[in-house]
Amino acid sequence: FGWGDGGGGPTRDHLEFIRRETDLEGVPRFRMADPTVFFREQEAAGWPEARYTGELYFQAHRGTYTSQARTKALNRRSEFALREAELWGATAALLTGFGFPREEWDAAWKALLLNQFHDILPGSSIHRVYEEAETQLAGVVQTGQAIAASAQKALVRPGEGLVVFNALSWPRTGLLPLPKGVGGVKNLSGKALPVQQLGGRTVALVTVPSCGWTTLTPIEPEIAENKVVVTQNKLENEFISVEFNELGEIVSIFDKIQGRELAVGVCNQMRLFQDIPSAFDAWDLDSMYRQRPVDLPEKAEIVVKATGPLLGQVEVTRKLHYSTLKQTIMLRQGARQVTFQTEVDWQERHKVLKVAFPVDYHANDALHEIQFGYIPRPTHRSREMDRDRFEVCNHKWTALVETGRGFAILNDSKYGVDVSGQTISLTLLKSALAPDMTADRGKQAFTYAFTFWEGPLLTSTVVQAGYELNTPLRMTPGEAGERSLFKLDQPNVILETVKPAEDGEPGAVVLRLYEALGTRTRARLQTTLPFTAAFQTNMLEEEEENRLTFDDQALVLDFRPFEIKTLKLTAGKAP
Repeated sequence: FGWGDGGGGPTRDHLEFIRRETDLEGVPRFRMADPTVFFREQEAAGWPEARYTGELYFQAHRGTYTSQARTKALNRRSEFALREAELWGATAALLTGFGFPREEWDAAWKALLLNQFHDILPGSSIHRVYEEAETQLAGVVQTGQAIAASAQKALVRPGEGLVVFNALSWPRTGLLPLPKGVGGVKNLSGKALPVQQLGGRTVALVTVPSCGWTTLTPIEPEIAENKVVVTQNKLENEFISVEFNELGEIVSIFDKIQGRELAVGVCNQMRLFQDIPSAFDAWDLDSMYRQRPVDLPEKAEIVVKATGPLLGQVEVTRKLHYSTLKQTIMLRQGARQVTFQTEVDWQERHKVLKVAFPVDYHANDALHEIQFGYIPRPTHRSREMDRDRFEVCNHKWTALVETGRGFAILNDSKYGVDVSGQTISLTLLKSALAPDMTADRGKQAFTYAFTFWEGPLLTSTVVQAGYELNTPLRMTPGEAGERSLFKLDQPNVILETVKPAEDGEPGAVVLRLYEALGTRTRARLQTTLPFTAAFQTNMLEEEEENRLTFDDQALVLDFRPFEIKTLKLTAGKAP
């Protein structure tokens, strides 16, 4: 209590009010005490039987999911840069004696957390705040990437090869830009990898083991079979065909395997609305914005940029009111995902931009990723509390899921979204005038994508797709063979964090894992790192259970739905 809101706690005026109201008729009895005293006394008295289950949704300030998009994007990139710095830094320290730069790491995390203060990250501060926040967060990204690069260099021997690193806890296949002058590569089995010329660079389709790396050797390029079809109005591969109209919007998403049209309206449709909140400009998005659409009639210029064999690309350029949008729309060979790499010269005032995907999927609740799991929210407006949730928050994906199939929109930095009926609308940009008259004006860059699957959610790769959109493969020259540091046998269990122990214990590495899809799961975690003992800890990394059974460099772990586990693995610790 007190002033709060960044202005501090109680002043002597507040304390005087308390003194006067301690025994005042009509005022509830109360006393000042430390919060721990309150909780201990409540624990002793027993907690109320009445409980609320579900999301405590705040029916205001929905614009904070979107305002100040550059800061939000830098926040996302900072989080992922530090994640990689920790993984590769902890690994290199264990395997090579790499000196993990703890002071720089600590300072970078503190800078990131400082800028997650409310009114900074929500986008509701004055202009000067964002000049400073963007500078500081760019520094966090740079620090994280520099630590990761130094650690990767320590893990690699000098040589003529190229070592490709995958920071995610599953094997992944992705496109990797090769260094200039390298026209082709082969893997450790001697197999030439398919390559393609793209924007003056050669890209190769590479498979890398989970939480690990592989080494490629430069060779002459080998021409791959082209399974991608690209024209001005179509992208197509083995699984999907996507057609465009004259605005660069999608008029058909055809699932070639199931023989089924997925679109029930115009998809990737840019929708611009007047956005003049009644009270708090940067904070709010009022429900009546839908009643004030802004027409976007100008046709797009569509240019074919790449025709395979690995990747098809079309570039769409169009006017959006006073702004200009340029999108590179991409479809990879063998993928059920279409990616929209987007640049906007944003020159709007009191407008909000959304992109809509109306698709042939029926669900009463959409699934929205949150940290360490997801939450269902209604796609209808049946009750007042449903109508209130006309704009909600997601992290890396939102999905419409039927029992045996699903469709998701992925993003690399967009947090506001709404799902109405069969339409997922991702909120891209907002243009408040208060408290920052220049909020979001200028160049904006972000990426989103859609993906779909057949089968139940548990067997889908939607969680993995969200991570992969935010975590590119990394490469450094040299030789390191191939290695997977950690493997999990259940795809719904995610190894989110691998980091040095906070207390600096030599040879100790902390892991944080979670069950991502809401079902009880027994998972086997295997490592090739030289650990001799494992302990479960709380989130403060304090050991809270007896030593875990660590058999053949593996742990068997039982997860409750959405459970988070923190483990400490040690090398050389006495039994």
